[in-house]
Amino acid sequence: MSNKLKLTIVSQEEKILDQEVDSITLPTANGLITILKDHQSLISKLAFGELTYQVDGEKHEMLLTQGFVNKKPDNQVLVVVDSAFSSRELNDEKIKAAVAKAKEAYKLGKDKRELLMIETSLKQLFWELQLANKKKKS
Repeated sequence: MSNKLKLTIVSQEEKILDQEVDSITLPTANGLITILKDHQSLISKLAFGELTYQVDGEKHEMLLTQGFVNKKPDNQVLVVVDSAFSSRELNDEKIKAAVAKAKEAYKLGKDKRELLMIETSLKQLFWELQLANKKKKS
């Protein structure tokens, strides 16, 4: 018998993660919660923040915008989000370089697909900056 949870993270566009994990910590509307195997069933609204999960002692992080979590009695955990991104190390130089690159690509880009990719990259950067600022204040 497995001591794991089955974590599935989905957005409107794609399945982001489908993996067995040891634990999950999520930012809910009422604060952070940690879910372990055999945790009681729950449904909760998710807030902007960082989801972390452990697999064999290794910690993984994802940035979530908003959504909900459903922990089922059979240790299945479904996380439905607007968007989720893997966390990256950010610093001022990386931020300035990413914005400059997006501006240049926007000037040169006439293709709608290319412009959407630029927009997506900037949105991810925006959310990562929000999380970084939130961590600084904590």
